[in-house]
Amino acid sequence: MKEPPLWLLCFGFVVCGIVTVLPGPLLPVLAARWGLRDVQSGMFFAVEFAASTIAAILAPRRMRWSLPRGYALMTVGVLLLAVAARAVNPSTGNELALGAFTLIGFGIGLSVTATNLLVGAAPKEERARRLSVVNLWWGIGAVGCPWMVAVAERSGDLRALVAVLGLASCVVFVALLPLKEEMRAPAASKSLTGDGVVLGYFAVLLFLYVGVESAVGGWIATYTNRFSAMTLIHASVMVSVYWLALLAGRGLGSIALRRVPERAVMVPGLAMSLTAVTILVTPHSEIMVVAAVAIAGFGFGPVFPIGVSRLLTRVTDSRNTGWVFATCASGGAVLPWLTGLVSTRSGSLRIGFAVPLIALALILLMALAENAILEDDGAKS
Repeated sequence: MKEPPLWLLCFGFVVCGIVTVLPGPLLPVLAARWGLRDVQSGMFFAVEFAASTIAAILAPRRMRWSLPRGYALMTVGVLLLAVAARAVNPSTGNELALGAFTLIGFGIGLSVTATNLLVGAAPKEERARRLSVVNLWWGIGAVGCPWMVAVAERSGDLRALVAVLGLASCVVFVALLPLKEEMRAPAASKSLTGDGVVLGYFAVLLFLYVGVESAVGGWIATYTNRFSAMTLIHASVMVSVYWLALLAGRGLGSIALRRVPERAVMVPGLAMSLTAVTILVTPHSEIMVVAAVAIAGFGFGPVFPIGVSRLLTRVTDSRNTGWVFATCASGGAVLPWLTGLVSTRSGSLRIGFAVPLIALALILLMALAENAILEDDGAKS
C-alpha cells in the first residue's frame, strides 16, 4: 500500500490536538457536575499523560500498527467520555472519565509518535517542512479546542461535540486501517554508544523545549493579569495570542524550509524567543508584554518539528526513538510545575519565569553546539 496522504495525517493531527487539550476546558464542567476536588480533577491529566508516555515508547516498534490503533483507542475513549458525562452518580462518572482519558492518552501517544516518525521518513530535504506542516495542524486543533468546548457548553450541546470528535477519530481509523507492517531492512551498523549520545542529546533538547513552550503558554495569563494590570478576560486572550503566534511561526517556518537550511530557521527562532522571555522577567509596559508574548510564540513555532527532523536524520534506527518522545512529553509536566514552585518560594511569578528563561538559553546553546556535541554524520544543514 502507498503511504497515507499527508492531508489525512494532517486531519488526524487536528483531532489529536483537540483531544490532547480537552481535559483543560472540560475540567470545570465535570468538576462542577460531580463535585470533584482539585486532587481528583488532576488525576484526569495524570492518567492521560502516563498512558501517552507508555504508548510513545511502544509506538516505534510497530509504527504502522500503532497509527490506526491509536485512533481506534481515541475513538473508544471519546465515546466513553460521552457516557461518563451523562452519569448521574459522581463516583461512576469519575471512574468512567478516568478510563476514558486513559484510552485517549494511549491513543494520543500511539498516533502522535507514529505520525511524526512516518512523516519523518520523507527524504531529508523535505523532512523538516513536512513535519512542520503536520504539527501546524495539531496546533490548530489545540487552539480551537477551548473555543469549541465554550460554544458547545453555552448551547448546552456538549454531547454533540464529543460525538463529532468520536466520528472524526473513527473516520481516520478506518482510512488508516489498511496500513500493514512492512519488513524492514536491517539498520546500518553503528555503535550503541553513538546512537545513545544522539538519543540522549535530543531527549534533553526536546524535554526542555516542550517544557518551555508549555510553561510560557500555561502561565502567561496569570502573569499578564498580575503585572500588566489586565483583566482576567483580557489576560485569557493573551493565551490565544501566544498560540496563534506559535501557529504563524510554524506555518511560515514550513515555507522558509523550502529554501533555507533547518538550523538557519531554528536558531533565529530560539534567539527571538529568548529575547522575548527576557523581556517578560523584567518590568515593561503592557504593549511590550503583548509584543513579547507574540514574539515568543512566533519564535517557538518551527523548533519542535525541526528538532524531530534532526533527530531522525542522525539516529540509526527510528524504532529506538520512542523513549525520546516520551521524555520530551514529560517536559510539558515538569517545567510548568517547576515555574510555579519557584514562583511560590520566591513570592514572584516574574522570578518563576526564570525557569523557562534558563531552559531556553540552554536549548539555544545546545542548538549552536549540536555538531560539536554529536558526531558529524552529514546533518549540518
